[in-house]
Amino acid sequence: MYLPESGTGALRGGGLLPVRLDPPGGAWTGLNTSLIYYYFGSKEDLFLQTVQVAVDRAFRQFEVLTQGHTAPDQIIHDWIETHIAQRELIRKLVEIGLDYAKTGNRVSRIDAALRQFYDRERAVLSRTIREGIAQGLFNPVDPEQITEFISTFLDGAMVRSSLVEEFDATAAIRGLQSFVLTHLRR
Repeated sequence: MYLPESGTGALRGGGLLPVRLDPPGGAWTGLNTSLIYYYFGSKEDLFLQTVQVAVDRAFRQFEVLTQGHTAPDQIIHDWIETHIAQRELIRKLVEIGLDYAKTGNRVSRIDAALRQFYDRERAVLSRTIREGIAQGLFNPVDPEQITEFISTFLDGAMVRSSLVEEFDATAAIRGLQSFVLTHLRR
């Protein structure tokens, strides 16, 4: 397994730096911790690469789902569906982002890496909603407000799935999908 992919399960907030490697000694990778520093230079670099891999993976899944789709309602459906298909990965991305935020040690490169996911999400959703309105397929809504609603709900579903074992994130996300598309469609 590529190290930054396995890193989503191993990075936890805390310590002097933004993250620490759990468990000690790099047991989660099978590598000696000194090798991790050799290849990545720092925990910060490993964290950045881990976030980048997670973001890229989620968007690759979205591209696979949207292949051949041009209808705005299908693209919104596919974005929300990506959160079901990549739920564990996105949940871990949200968790390590929350852990990082709790450290109080903000690093602009890490902030930018985490923000990248939301910036890309905002661009896809707001552009698609605008296109749906322009094509007469969607009700005239505020694209930014709907985008923020979708993004916030999806984050909440990821956090709740971490906290409440019996929470059915798939059902909740599918409920969001239905609610949003019903609200948008004319």
